[in-house]
Amino acid sequence: IVWYGVTVALAWFGFSKKTGLSPLAPGQWKGFLAVYAGFYVFNNFVRPMRLAASVGVAPYFERAVNLIQRKTKLNKGLSIGIVVFLANICGTTSLMSLGIYIASLLAGVPVFPPKA
Repeated sequence: IVWYGVTVALAWFGFSKKTGLSPLAPGQWKGFLAVYAGFYVFNNFVRPMRLAASVGVAPYFERAVNLIQRKTKLNKGLSIGIVVFLANICGTTSLMSLGIYIASLLAGVPVFPPKA
């Protein structure tokens, strides 16, 4: 899921740099989705590497689950749910937001287009 956040940021940068517009500008979403579709196809080719990376981070997730379980006295299922929420929802959203912000800065295009 983290990789999709990175690819959204990369697509945002590429689209903004090429067009000089934010994907949030009126009428630009369709064009942005076309750029993102290219990254989505690329994601399928790097799937084996993503799988290997997920195996590599699994011990860290297990440690986080154990820490939550120890500190909160919750069962393992709830502890897993908390870690998944924090990492996959909060973490990915934060990473994607930061990526979009940096992409916009580098492209010289504001994230939110000015009101006309």
